[in-house]
Amino acid sequence: MNKVFIFDVDGTLTPSRRRMTEDFARFFDEWSKKNTFYLVSGSDLDKIKEQIPLAYLDRAEGIFCCGGNKLYLNGGTKLEYEKVFKPPETLLTYLGFQVKMSDTPVKSTNHRENRGSMLNFSTIGRDCTLEERLQYFEFDKETGERERIAKAVKDGWPGIDAVIGGQISIDIAPVGNDKSQVIKRVKVNNQNCRYIFIGDRTEKGGNDYPLAKVMDEMEDCDWYQAGEPSAEDGYKTTQKILGEIK
Repeated sequence: MNKVFIFDVDGTLTPSRRRMTEDFARFFDEWSKKNTFYLVSGSDLDKIKEQIPLAYLDRAEGIFCCGGNKLYLNGGTKLEYEKVFKPPETLLTYLGFQVKMSDTPVKSTNHRENRGSMLNFSTIGRDCTLEERLQYFEFDKETGERERIAKAVKDGWPGIDAVIGGQISIDIAPVGNDKSQVIKRVKVNNQNCRYIFIGDRTEKGGNDYPLAKVMDEMEDCDWYQAGEPSAEDGYKTTQKILGEIK
């Protein structure tokens, strides 16, 4: 049976530097020539192009951006579909208040990034430095700040979901407009296959969880966690998994 792979982009990167390591890139260069795969990310296409070599984007069957709410084909040159989300003003006001009230050791800028199909939010701000990103990641592990804010969004705005993504942010979109929608589209284009997903945030509350959960209920699907959530060496687990799947 043919296999189709779905990669969360973060599971192929060093999260703090948001790039593939040279050793994984060499491995993936050969692997990607021989296998059918899709990429999925909470980021938009421009950010993915900064993270993944263009040759690999060209080899991908499709690139699901913004939590699966946009699909690009032909290496990102053709937009196949896009779902639009306009966050309510009350939500934006709440998030602004959370930035002001956060005890994070440092704050940068670009706290709310509207990606058209979803809203990416962080109290530290996406313009933070590498050192600040790592500092916040440790702060969040100790305080559970993102988990608390995500729960408040879900409780306060019925019909809107919030999941933890990467090291510093929360992805916010309408309920159901998450990565779970990816598998249905993949199956339409690739029938009667074995479908394999690898993500770095498959735990409950993570932005890979919806896809892992729906695939867990399908007999023709498997999913794997790429090391610890947002682990610096999670890509090594991804490489090991790919090496063991025959």
